[in-house]
Amino acid sequence: MSTKRQIPQGATMTDPPPPDLAVMRETTQIVLAFDSGPYPLLRDDELTALTDTLRRHIEVLAPEVEQAARRLPENAVTRHGALCCVSEARGKLRAPQVAFPPQAGTAMYARRLARVLVALCDHYETVSTGVVETPEQAAFVRLADHCLKCPTCRAMDDEGANLGLPCETHDRLYDEYREAWERARIGHRRPAEASA
Repeated sequence: MSTKRQIPQGATMTDPPPPDLAVMRETTQIVLAFDSGPYPLLRDDELTALTDTLRRHIEVLAPEVEQAARRLPENAVTRHGALCCVSEARGKLRAPQVAFPPQAGTAMYARRLARVLVALCDHYETVSTGVVETPEQAAFVRLADHCLKCPTCRAMDDEGANLGLPCETHDRLYDEYREAWERARIGHRRPAEASA
């Protein structure tokens, strides 16, 4: 059995391997699969171990997301979103566990960590590939630009209320935005979520 790892083009043996997002997402599903129902029935030691694992994943991934985001242009939407997510993740790591009954407090804290880890994974996938603006963000910007410039969309009555006049361009751009947003939402669904 070979233990050699393949080296991506341009990398060296001293470069650390990229984060294992599949393992991180799998860990989050242990906690988040129960979002719509009762807390997972885990012993205290299992829940503590799971929380520690989530914390370690965040501690590994947050700096990676930050480094990848800082390589993007300063005005990149994805850069700003990723850096905000990193800040949120670090805040979750600093936050004490909620002072409710031990099982509920630990489970709620684990869920918070899991949700921020999922967001970090999504941001890592986006910023590590150099994406400056996602398709849904671009569609939203086109819609917003149109709404700001279109005389029909901006038409107001004497009291300053928008008249809500029909605008075919607005409707088309809004549909494009909703479709891009839906494609992104479906693209972020994981196998565990899709089978549910």
